[in-house]
Amino acid sequence: MKKIFVIFALFLTAVTPVFADTNANKTNNIDITQIGFHKRLDTDPQVQMKDMFKNYQKYLNAKDLDKFLSVYDQTYKSSDGYGKDKLKVLAEAVIKNYPDMKYDIKVVSIDVDVDNATVITREKLYASMDSNIQYIKGRGSIDAESTNIYYLRRFSNEWRITSDFIINEKTAIRYGLAKYVPMLLDAPSIVAPGEEYTAVLKMNLPVKYKALISIDSEPISYPGEKIPETFRGLKSTGIQERILHSNKDNKNENATASIGIVKADIKNENINVNIVGLAFLSSRVNVLEQKADGFVINSLDPKTVQNKPDESKK
Repeated sequence: MKKIFVIFALFLTAVTPVFADTNANKTNNIDITQIGFHKRLDTDPQVQMKDMFKNYQKYLNAKDLDKFLSVYDQTYKSSDGYGKDKLKVLAEAVIKNYPDMKYDIKVVSIDVDVDNATVITREKLYASMDSNIQYIKGRGSIDAESTNIYYLRRFSNEWRITSDFIINEKTAIRYGLAKYVPMLLDAPSIVAPGEEYTAVLKMNLPVKYKALISIDSEPISYPGEKIPETFRGLKSTGIQERILHSNKDNKNENATASIGIVKADIKNENINVNIVGLAFLSSRVNVLEQKADGFVINSLDPKTVQNKPDESKK
């Protein structure tokens, strides 16, 4: 304790001339209150970013493409490897194809370090869609949920997104009866290149219906790659599994499930199979060279994963 007092006393001795000579500094047109990394902002950065993501939601729901894109910096690059130009194309397609889209974003946490910040969000999207599927009448629906990390940088007194990382994302497109049948596709959020993992589909299907299932994976690319499908009957347990291998090209991918719900009508020994529902599910799988159960994503490179010590073993 005594040593701390000594150090503190030495500190006061060192800075006393500065405080004592404040008037002299002002005489020489030097105001020490202006010395620092940068001038104090009138608005708390956390408040700025909360307002920014409120506007982010408002711009998407209003289908205001220009204002939505203004939130992103020109240097923006996603963890899937595309830049702001491709983001514009994707956003235009969403706005065009889903005119009644409802989008919700909630900020979970904000971490600010001078001119850089990291924001974690949870997001939901819902929209209806016209059916272009043969045999199925009525409109389809799409819903998606995701947890995301946004990386922001301050430019003057304005924050803009420079990169992002999707921690997990699940999407479901449904037609007909499939809109009312509980179903979920589960897959790990992070795997290494060429790693074996299991995708699991769970459905609560009424007994009078049958389902044909295809589970596979496809790399996330624009435009997307069409993967040949092999369909199998859903097991009586309502649980279907498939072991997959992640790609070796370090491309993020989706575990996917295509589902056809059918009902058999038997009349005069004739069997008619009617398709009454279709669904397409996806669960995001990030493919990273370095992977651990607990991970920290470097704010300078969203694809960098560092091992995190297991605090429970201390």
